Amino acid sequence: MKRINRQTIAAAFIGGVTALALAVGGVAFAHGGPHGGSHGKGAHWTPERIDAHLAEMTERLELSLTQEQKIRAIMDEAQAKASEIREMPRSKEKMVALRDLHFATEDQIYANLSCEQREGLRLLKREHRVERMEEHFKRRQSQDTN
Repeated sequence: MKRINRQTIAAAFIGGVTALALAVGGVAFAHGGPHGGSHGKGAHWTPERIDAHLAEMTERLELSLTQEQKIRAIMDEAQAKASEIREMPRSKEKMVALRDLHFATEDQIYANLSCEQREGLRLLKREHRVERMEEHFKRRQSQDTN
């Protein structure tokens, strides 16, 4: 049997601790953390945000009127369900319910898009993710300088 040296054990331990810290930090960031963030308080899907998001989707993905109406109905229904879920006390069940609602809504929206539009929506989502990350880092920098 091959012996494991101390450096290998130390590297594995440090790697595990780093992975755990990144996972915990990622969950805290995704759920708003103490600084708010895109999922923090006040970032819920208001009718105005739904309108803006749908307008951008319509323009960028060239949605037909029928597609736009179906997607609006999906978003409105999801927003109503999310409001109900947010009334639940903070728990694992609440987080799971919100996650499941997110994925179900996304699946319903993708089902109403063509292959080209799905790819366009994936690109749009990536762009939004980058924008949110940039905003987060700008907020962090301004907090660090204060």
